[in-house]
Amino acid sequence: MNETTEELVRLLKERAENLYLTRQFRCAESVMAALNRGLGGGIPTSLAVRLASGFPGGLGDCGCSCGALTGGVMALGLFLTRECLSVEDQERVTAAAKLLHDAFKHKFRSTCCRVLSKNDKPESEEQLARCAIQTGAAAELAAEIILEHRPELLYSADWEYLSRNDSMVTAGLKQLAFL
Repeated sequence: MNETTEELVRLLKERAENLYLTRQFRCAESVMAALNRGLGGGIPTSLAVRLASGFPGGLGDCGCSCGALTGGVMALGLFLTRECLSVEDQERVTAAAKLLHDAFKHKFRSTCCRVLSKNDKPESEEQLARCAIQTGAAAELAAEIILEHRPELLYSADWEYLSRNDSMVTAGLKQLAFL
């Protein structure tokens, strides 16, 4: 990976973390929104968030597969397939999803939200910080895989969007604007 690609991956990671920490979106939504917009996925942010909205908290707060990880898998599907899904696309996305799963599991020792958060009080600062780290890591790992397959996305990335770091006030104003 060259320096520019590394910088893009870092910005994607930080943007996903920021979206989560400022409570604009939950984990899966933050990963999907950052990767979609940051890499030019072509779907409106509102649709990306709606598609990912059932995954946070380990699939609808059930504690199963980590929402950040599932958001990353969704982004793999967005970027590693064509309009008409072929057998080759399916094999590529399946292999990429396994790679993402295995890298996430290696980093955090589990992919299960219930296991990852077992020592956290719900909605605590500790849980928020831990989930932000996992959200950023899922975006980072997925971005590395996507850019390995699609290095041309480096040239169409939305660097301005990715360079933003919203404050809680800015995030709150954005949410009020959409009401």
